[in-house]
Amino acid sequence: MTAHAFLAVDVTDDERHRLAAALTDASPGRPLPGRRHPPQNWHITLRFLGECSDGDGERIMHHLAATVDVAPARVWCDGLDAFPTPAKARVVYGSIDDPSGILTYLAALSDEAASDIGTPPEDRHYVPHLTLSRLRPAQDLRGLLAAFGEYRVPLDVTSITLFRTFSTRDGVRYGVVESIPLGR
Repeated sequence: MTAHAFLAVDVTDDERHRLAAALTDASPGRPLPGRRHPPQNWHITLRFLGECSDGDGERIMHHLAATVDVAPARVWCDGLDAFPTPAKARVVYGSIDDPSGILTYLAALSDEAASDIGTPPEDRHYVPHLTLSRLRPAQDLRGLLAAFGEYRVPLDVTSITLFRTFSTRDGVRYGVVESIPLGR
């Protein structure tokens, strides 16, 4: 079977609840515009893979299991920003403060593992983030982002997870295929 897949750091249900509450408390009274990602889909992407067969997914996870050598760490979701820019926002995301650099390290390993199945290297600089909303067409969100209050929610990085996307009547859902714990 072939489906879209990606590598990410999953967010626990407890972390999702804390983050949703913090975002509500920090909101300037207006909901985030666009098509919001439901909390059950929240994650920190390390590498989008695109079309990925079951065999390719197994090879990627085997490569990661053999090479990942880092202990779990804590990062913080602590602000809002937008891609490509707040003035031309297409994606609203939670900024991630990663003092240890663990996410950049895991993204580089994920990119290396993806090359094992012939996926070209990522051509964009990795920016750790948690996607909250997608906008079509792009909007100027400078005012909204400036009005958003402060928040800081801890997220524990404990594993790398391979996800697949599934279309449902209620929208796209992500399913866990396999996870590799850190610090083994």
